[in-house]
Amino acid sequence: MQLTQHPARPALPGVPAAHARGVIGLALILFLVTCVFDPADKLLGIKVWVFLLCWILTIALHPGLTLLRGLPIGLAVYVTAFLAIPLVSIAYYAITDGGQPYAGFDLLKGYILITLAPLLVLNRVTLLRELSAVLTLLAISILGVFVLLLLDPDFYAALHAFGSSTGIVFVDVRDYGSDVTLLQVYFVTSPMLVISIAYYFHQAMASSARPAKLRYFALVGVSATGMLLAGTRNNIVVSVLLPIALWLMYARRRALGAALSAIAVAFILVLFSGELQTFFDPTEHSNSLKLALVNDYARIFEDPIALLFGQGLGAYHYWDATGKSFYVTELTYLELVRSFGLVGGAVMFGLLVFPIAYAFASNKSLKLRAVVIGYAFYLLMCASNPNLFSSMGILFLSVILAMIYLARGAGQRPRNVLQP
Repeated sequence: MQLTQHPARPALPGVPAAHARGVIGLALILFLVTCVFDPADKLLGIKVWVFLLCWILTIALHPGLTLLRGLPIGLAVYVTAFLAIPLVSIAYYAITDGGQPYAGFDLLKGYILITLAPLLVLNRVTLLRELSAVLTLLAISILGVFVLLLLDPDFYAALHAFGSSTGIVFVDVRDYGSDVTLLQVYFVTSPMLVISIAYYFHQAMASSARPAKLRYFALVGVSATGMLLAGTRNNIVVSVLLPIALWLMYARRRALGAALSAIAVAFILVLFSGELQTFFDPTEHSNSLKLALVNDYARIFEDPIALLFGQGLGAYHYWDATGKSFYVTELTYLELVRSFGLVGGAVMFGLLVFPIAYAFASNKSLKLRAVVIGYAFYLLMCASNPNLFSSMGILFLSVILAMIYLARGAGQRPRNVLQP
């Protein structure tokens, strides 16, 4: 097994190029596995080291100016801007406050992961297929744990302890009130299943052979079911709406597709009206807490300095809604403004939505459009959870950027990360 790349690239001194490419390929696969199954890096503690290994090998295979020549200017500008905003914010905090505790450098690690995008482009891979395969294993794991708990509830305590110590999975019987209780098998990376849903949906629609089409739709079902059983409001809603949105995009008769999609959504709304009303009840504990946090943000932004320049990435704040002081909330986009101010937050948000705008304005690739629809749903989910600027969200963004810039570059056709 070896990483596919241009045969003219130099090898490491004393190491055959095929072997070096094989090591990069295996390291990238291992990095995906650690991001999906050990996101907090508490179980193995190797995520950062594997990422560094990928970069060391990539630099060694692109000596001197070869590295710079292989990097698209647009991507270099994008990555520079993505890193500059948090760095300026940290410097601003150091100048204006500088107090402790402070978490800006811890949060910066998530932003640094955007350098995965140029690494993928230099190696001419996107990792989309491989990431979807790993996420399928995640969905199967959710299904397996769910069935295991139904068959033998005694495993609940052991799984709960494992999840609490590793930050990988949280099992709970979630009580939303109004007699709505759900067994929740929440792997923290389960929101990323939007990637495999979108990828396999495209593969199904692009396949002409009936067996392949059925196989890919089965994989869509596995990912959607895994996302559904993860049990959060976001996961449940998106696991249903994303396939409908993708089906609408691929519909040959858009008007008919839109009408049928609207009927499907209306049917779901009526069938599960009681559950949905409970999910979005403003008096439910989680919902009421988020609404109270909005009031806290409103008070913060009454200060024009905080509104324009932010408080700094990783700055602690005392939140009346919780009676505690901490440095990040689940309201991601309000956090952008609190951290970076209006200007910095607007630029960062523009960088986040750039792939969506590009896919529909400048690109004819249905695969890219399918993936960015999944990404758009992911951005919506992140409005009320803090997963965006983590290894989950930035990995997703990096894969899409690699798809865009490899497709734009002459002779930069993306390949699969490993080939026989």
